[in-house]
Amino acid sequence: MPAALALVVTRRCDLECAYCPVEKGPLDLSPEAAVAAVRHHANAGGTRVRVTGGEPSLVWPTVLSVIEEVASLRAAGGDLQLELCSNGLGLDETQIRLLDQPWIHLVVSVDGTPTTQRSSGRAHIPRLEQLLALDNLWVTQTIPPDQAGGSLDNFLYLWALGARRFNLLPVYYRPWSAGQLRALDEGLQGIAEYLAPRLRDGEVQLRNLERRGSVPLFNDDTCMDADGRLYRTNLVLADSMTGPLLAELRGGPEAPPLPPDLRRRLEALLPAKVRRSNGQVDACLRRFVATASAAPRPRAGRGRGPTTSGAGRAARVRPRRLEFHLSYTCTNRCVFCSEADRLERWCDHPVSADDVRKTLQSHARAGGDHVLFTGGEPTEHPAFLYALETARQLGLRTCVGTNGARLAVEGFAARALPLLDELSLSLHGSGAELHDRCSGRPGSHAGLLATHRNARERVPGLPLAVNTVVSRLNFEDLPAIVVLCARLDIQRLLVSATAPEGRAVQAYGELAVPLPSWRRMAPELTRLAEAAGMTIRFFGLPLCVLGSARMKSNDLYYDARVTVERSRGARGIARLGNVATRLPRRGRCKTRRCRGCRYRDVCGGLFRVHVERFGDDGIEAIHG
Repeated sequence: MPAALALVVTRRCDLECAYCPVEKGPLDLSPEAAVAAVRHHANAGGTRVRVTGGEPSLVWPTVLSVIEEVASLRAAGGDLQLELCSNGLGLDETQIRLLDQPWIHLVVSVDGTPTTQRSSGRAHIPRLEQLLALDNLWVTQTIPPDQAGGSLDNFLYLWALGARRFNLLPVYYRPWSAGQLRALDEGLQGIAEYLAPRLRDGEVQLRNLERRGSVPLFNDDTCMDADGRLYRTNLVLADSMTGPLLAELRGGPEAPPLPPDLRRRLEALLPAKVRRSNGQVDACLRRFVATASAAPRPRAGRGRGPTTSGAGRAARVRPRRLEFHLSYTCTNRCVFCSEADRLERWCDHPVSADDVRKTLQSHARAGGDHVLFTGGEPTEHPAFLYALETARQLGLRTCVGTNGARLAVEGFAARALPLLDELSLSLHGSGAELHDRCSGRPGSHAGLLATHRNARERVPGLPLAVNTVVSRLNFEDLPAIVVLCARLDIQRLLVSATAPEGRAVQAYGELAVPLPSWRRMAPELTRLAEAAGMTIRFFGLPLCVLGSARMKSNDLYYDARVTVERSRGARGIARLGNVATRLPRRGRCKTRRCRGCRYRDVCGGLFRVHVERFGDDGIEAIHG
């Protein structure tokens, strides 16, 4: 006697998912037939009833009758469990409350984010967050071929909403291209690597580890179809595909077992490409299960990097620091933003979670030991927490450059800050009025202070840095900014000249600080910083214009790095490009006035746009 009975309460559905193999129709199972089947199943020793379809919520009176019958049998001393499979669209608050029972398992099929749902021809589930709050909810994450590249992103979206019971279900009985299969395999591996330690710790449940039928997708439980007939498998749902096998599959619990060659005979009915795709999807899913159930590697401690000999050899040819442009969106609209053009160009080409995983793994394998997440605003990326967790697991030291908007929120800060080794805040004014004017976002100064407070409370020893981009708007406020940084116990202050890129290009004439002004200001800022025990560095300026503070030029301390950001690949396709930068010379040049300077080889020079617009007055070679 099979332990489970599947009740197909209807063949109707309110969705038309292109990948669904279930044959739709107007058939509904009557409440009386459903209740009689449940009672017979329980009397014969069955332990589980699975209510499925079609979409069961379309025939709620029948579903309600089944729930009441199971409840009655349990009250009489039985131990029957109920499982309801739904797309979740039609479940209202009353029904959801009714389903909140420890003996009911609610299985909701979700492809992923609202955008993914729409791409699959499915509507966003209106009460998804309410459903995910249930202790008895299972999420079936369906992965169609055209969504395979976003499978890790979709999983992380569901995880962030609170899903902790999963069944990963790639689409079967549809053709997959080689590229789609590769994306599926990579996405599933990323999910499996994320789940493995959490499965060990009991934080998550994965149905893929528990169930497997004679044929892909379908199971071997006794099934009552919507017409009241009994079958030995729910493969009957795909009756247009199974054809000649249907008559042989009929029969209840007393019928002979399923034929051992059922899979081979079913595959003989399928087109060759679909048959091959089924096998390849199955192989991807087997690798997923193997990785997810494998004993996880020990988590790396803070600041420990890979130490293999291969990684050591790679480190000699590749910089150990990674600057990862994670996000191409930002909550600020800074007047001096050097990234504005790139944000506009790539905002519709977000970095995927699988891109994050592969980039960080590649950097760690090559001997890297540090990653700076930047943007845009990196905390706005949906996979930001995943990026931090992955970097930490790989032994990479993590730093984030942020405007503080999201980290000002205590709940988010509580999850993110413990995963950081350093936090860099973008501060452009000692007071709210000036800072908010520079950042283009009211309230941004208050958010930074809230982020600072969260960091000090959540991770007391976390090193804090500040990056201040200097224009004529805030130049005279720099001493007050240094004083504020000292009061906030900032360890390192980077004073950055406005770079003539992005939004700053058009207004560079109004933003750029005259070079002679730096000779006055840089020594004063250095004196204030050193009195407070704070490290100060100046970026984007020739050493000669810093006067007696020239040894505080960031050019002298610049760390070689690999920068990973969006770029155009072959045929104009968006890709992640990487460039190794060993000297701070982006957009900068030397002029004839630099000849003979003792620092010529280490100084990055002046911004080329500055020379083109204003000439090189103020530059002088240092000979002594």
